[in-house]
Amino acid sequence: MKQCSLNHFTESLEPWLNANYIRSITLGEDGRVIFSFIDGVSDVYEITDCNRSQVEQVCRELQEKGISVKGLE
Repeated sequence: MKQCSLNHFTESLEPWLNANYIRSITLGEDGRVIFSFIDGVSDVYEITDCNRSQVEQVCRELQEKGISVKGLE
């Protein structure tokens, strides 16, 4: 699991989005964000400087870009 700020999290997404590398995202009840990539690898992130609604907003924006997101309310 990687811990990071919301800003660092969103910046780290850019290369993956440009390469269509993300298969799906799951937002856990604990607020952790789990990425599943097309090569079968998974990464877990805990964003430490914001609340769940801010994380959900980022996930909604990713969903609008065509990425499957599970766990949004």
